[in-house]
Amino acid sequence: MIRPQPSPNRIAVGFAMLLIALAGAAQPGQAQTLRDPTRPPAQFLDPADAAEDSMAPASGLRTIKRSGKHRAALLHGEWVKSGDKHGEATVGRIEDQSVVLEYPDGRKETIKMYPEVDMQSSKAVKRTAGK
Repeated sequence: MIRPQPSPNRIAVGFAMLLIALAGAAQPGQAQTLRDPTRPPAQFLDPADAAEDSMAPASGLRTIKRSGKHRAALLHGEWVKSGDKHGEATVGRIEDQSVVLEYPDGRKETIKMYPEVDMQSSKAVKRTAGK
């Protein structure tokens, strides 16, 4: 039985493919050094803004989840609902943008989602807008 000999072109193509595969395997971290073409130049980036965006809100209240009449709040990395203990306080109520903590000494603390923003209800704005 006579076996056909591979053509010289097939040998060259196979050898070239082997070299390309080996070259790619020799530099595994090469793709990580590619620069994002849509990223603004460094002089336009403000390091303070980047650090501020990655930080949790100053109040510790991250989000409020509503499901029907039930609400839960992510407060300092812990999910709480009305009546739960949070440190020495008890969660009194959870509103749209805040959580009220009640302490054993009778003191109440309202923790707002956005403490630096003075928010008004849309109902109050509609009533005053027509006057």
